[in-house]
Amino acid sequence: FRGVVKLRRGIVAKVFDRTKTMNDVYGAFYDFSCVIERKVDKNDPNAMKTLKQLETIKKICRENGDLHKRILYVNGETQSKALFIVMLVLLLAILLFAYLKNQTNVSGS
Repeated sequence: FRGVVKLRRGIVAKVFDRTKTMNDVYGAFYDFSCVIERKVDKNDPNAMKTLKQLETIKKICRENGDLHKRILYVNGETQSKALFIVMLVLLLAILLFAYLKNQTNVSGS
């Protein structure tokens, strides 16, 4: 994003309120990734790339988080555009983190 991304206060409050531990953060990323995955248009030229990235995120969350003990962050009945934006921002943050970590590893080699 190059401009301001506005999120509803309620969505932001839920994310902040429900992510107290790293397991909570992994759970939130996992849930948001699942919602994004369901919304991917299979006809989009980047659909396979997006789905692969989402699966990578979910795999990292499963391997590092204690997902079976978490609170669900996404209720299947109440998916909104604001929630999608939150998930997209979180996805971009993960991808940026992975990219920067990879750049650090390449520079150090």
